[in-house]
Amino acid sequence: MEPDRARSRRSAPRTGGRAAVTAGAGPVRVVARLGAAAGRLRHRRAPLALVVGGLSSAGNFLLAVTVTRLETVGGVGRFAVAFSFYVLVSGLVRAMVTDTVLAAAAGAAPAARRATLVGVVAGGLVLAAGAATGSRYLLLAGAALPGLVLYDHAKAVALGVGAPRRALRQEGAWAALTVLAVLPGLLRLVGPETVFAGWAVGGALLGLVAAGRRGYGLLPGWSAGRTETRTALGFGAQFLVTTGSAQLALTAMAGLAGTAVVGALSAGRTILGPVNLVVSTASTLILPHLARTRDATTAVRTRAAVRLVLLVTAGALPMALAVALLPDGVGTALLGANWALAQGLLPLLALESLLAVPAAVGFAGLRIERASGRAVVVGVVLGVLRVPVVVAGAVLVGAGGAAVALVVMALLSALAWGRSYQLLLRRRAAERPLVAQPA
Repeated sequence: MEPDRARSRRSAPRTGGRAAVTAGAGPVRVVARLGAAAGRLRHRRAPLALVVGGLSSAGNFLLAVTVTRLETVGGVGRFAVAFSFYVLVSGLVRAMVTDTVLAAAAGAAPAARRATLVGVVAGGLVLAAGAATGSRYLLLAGAALPGLVLYDHAKAVALGVGAPRRALRQEGAWAALTVLAVLPGLLRLVGPETVFAGWAVGGALLGLVAAGRRGYGLLPGWSAGRTETRTALGFGAQFLVTTGSAQLALTAMAGLAGTAVVGALSAGRTILGPVNLVVSTASTLILPHLARTRDATTAVRTRAAVRLVLLVTAGALPMALAVALLPDGVGTALLGANWALAQGLLPLLALESLLAVPAAVGFAGLRIERASGRAVVVGVVLGVLRVPVVVAGAVLVGAGGAAVALVVMALLSALAWGRSYQLLLRRRAAERPLVAQPA
């Protein structure tokens, strides 16, 4: 019996110890598994975001090509102005409301009410403009804006801090509805305004459904404190002066130079859609590549930025040349009678698209350095210049003058952002403390 008791005593501690380790490791294993799952989600989020962006661009390209084929050049201009209001208001909601949610990773539901309020107010203004000008495109866009901004808010939150697959399903559904709206137009069964209505109403309804399923508030309201309200208004004003200035220039151009000028430019930009998609997709990869050289010398970081500009430009250049030299048969098949107006503008508009690459690299560099004040100054200066320069070119010379003005502004943007990043690197290098070398 004694050996049995000894054996029992020897085995008990081992069993108890093993059980204790297992019990103690439970929370550790759970945390480790959650961390691994979060890591996998982060890795999956980027490619899903690219797919969602590609679906969105493809749907917009299909809509624009169909409307351009069916419309007169003036009608294309009215469509472009209405679509620019959607882009402008969507970006405004992103700057005032959605980015706060993404930064805090919380508050998506109450923020949806603020997004709806901005959409309702802006939609009312667009409806009034549509009634005053007799533009059915503006009337349709104004009526759909509250649902459309909810759609973009829900998609951005899902991609940034939520479940990215929801955003993919959401964008896939809108792409399918866009195809259903476009097909009757391509078959000449319905007019361009009906096609636009199908696209806008489909997106608005999907926005309401997505917001409702996620428990977001659908009624407009502003449940934010004074500090948050001031911050939102500040970011909104900054957006309108900087990024939103391109849309404001288009609207001013339509009012002062006529919708035919806007229509010719929009027709050319429609056919350059694949080029702009390549540039915008590559731009999302610029930040992580530049960030890898954050601790390197100024010379190394400058070479990395130049290398990125050359690589992205080399990737987009063949497609830009192919579009600029597009045969008449292909251009007519895509744009219909408006091809004749857009063809002469394509080389200039393609150059504008390519000049966006160095501007994007310079801006990304300032983002990495967290030089927000410098970025605001550059953006405001360029935004204030863009509207009068582009509108003056359109009024004095027409669509060709506007295209030249767009190239001039793109060149100024590339030089301003690139030079600002270069000067910032030099200043940071001068401020870096010198390390004493051993004798």
